[in-house]
Amino acid sequence: MHTEEPQEAERLKREAIAWVVRITSGAATEDDAARLARWRASDANHEAAYRDAVRLWKASGPALQAGTVRSRRISRRSFLGAGAAGASMAAGVSFASYLGLVPSLNAVLADYATPRGQQQQLTLEDGSIVDLDGGSTLSVAFSENARSVTLHDGAALFTVAHDRSRPFTVSAAQGRTTAIGTTFAVRHGTEDVEVECLEGEVRVECVRDARLSAGDSILYTQQGLGAISAGSPDEMAAWRRGLLVFRDRSLDDVVLDINRHRKGRVVIARDRLGTRRVSGVFHLDRPDEIIAHLEATLQLSASRVGGGVVLLY
Repeated sequence: MHTEEPQEAERLKREAIAWVVRITSGAATEDDAARLARWRASDANHEAAYRDAVRLWKASGPALQAGTVRSRRISRRSFLGAGAAGASMAAGVSFASYLGLVPSLNAVLADYATPRGQQQQLTLEDGSIVDLDGGSTLSVAFSENARSVTLHDGAALFTVAHDRSRPFTVSAAQGRTTAIGTTFAVRHGTEDVEVECLEGEVRVECVRDARLSAGDSILYTQQGLGAISAGSPDEMAAWRRGLLVFRDRSLDDVVLDINRHRKGRVVIARDRLGTRRVSGVFHLDRPDEIIAHLEATLQLSASRVGGGVVLLY
């Protein structure tokens, strides 16, 4: 923060901490999320105070994994009163966040986040360009020797600026991808991560490592890398063109992508249904057509129970 008056700096710090507490409390509303966005955008010192509060939350709050909080609860009073001592409030992901009405916890703590159904293009400090798909979260940590990016959720396309002295590495789940003067895409699935190379080369590491050239793609899980698949760069990261393309993907993965592009929630309500395989090409701006396709091709039933919630069974 660059505020000169100590009292003003302290006031902004407490306001920022209160915002983090509110958004992670489980009681936040869509209006709260909008007001926070306006508060952050209204002044550079507000944004700096908010980022300081988030760093405090990260340092002393719960560990996050795949958007799930696994931690003991700490009281609101403890977080507000501890200040620099680093106590925080740990809260479960709220029902409103689950339905896409307010930002997820990853979105609160990440450097960049896109709402469901909205894409964004970012220019990083080194000149690299990132296209973030809807419902995606990204953190960036650049130093004199390295350019490190973490994709927490969703999907992103990276067009990497050349810098021979600082490798550009994207971590996602258990693996990481290093650019070798390239354009590549990374997408989170339910149990795997997909890397697509559109231009140049990338090195993908997870248990072992592999090199991809333009048109190659690969999946990895916590067990390691799968086989390299050959394709066309023009067909990769289809979400940039307003499409969702599934080729023999699990229903779990399809639902994950649907939920990144619509408010509410599609829920698979029957055991083992998520392993069913799906293929097709769909428009992002018509996600309910995908649900109708799933009903017809997989012989499912869909019940709409309000609040944008759809049960598949």
